[in-house]
Amino acid sequence: MQSSFVGCVKPFQSSRSAVVATRPVRVAVPVIENRVAIRFQRYGRKKLPFYRLVAIDSKARREGKPLQFLGWYDPLKKEANLDAPSIKKWLAVGALPSDTAGDLLKRAYIIEPEKPKVVLPKKAAQ
Repeated sequence: MQSSFVGCVKPFQSSRSAVVATRPVRVAVPVIENRVAIRFQRYGRKKLPFYRLVAIDSKARREGKPLQFLGWYDPLKKEANLDAPSIKKWLAVGALPSDTAGDLLKRAYIIEPEKPKVVLPKKAAQ
């Protein structure tokens, strides 16, 4: 992991006078690496949305150039066409799906859906 230095201000005593001055101090701050995200790109027109599922740099804008096209989703017809092997490859590399894309991948059983937690009722005290 790379680190960058951020200048901070720290007071110190000057040797020539009793005045407290400030000097910059270098502090190591970890830099978050760019990650690949699996998310939707919106296409279509007003009130008729159509989405493409893409692997894209997480810092890129919504309509930026994707690394790979992974499928499409039509919310009006509730149809989707997903490239499961490519999606699994990107997930294995460390790509993070957005919340909405993750929900679609869970419905398609590409990602294992979380099992609901079963809460048993407490027994009455005797």
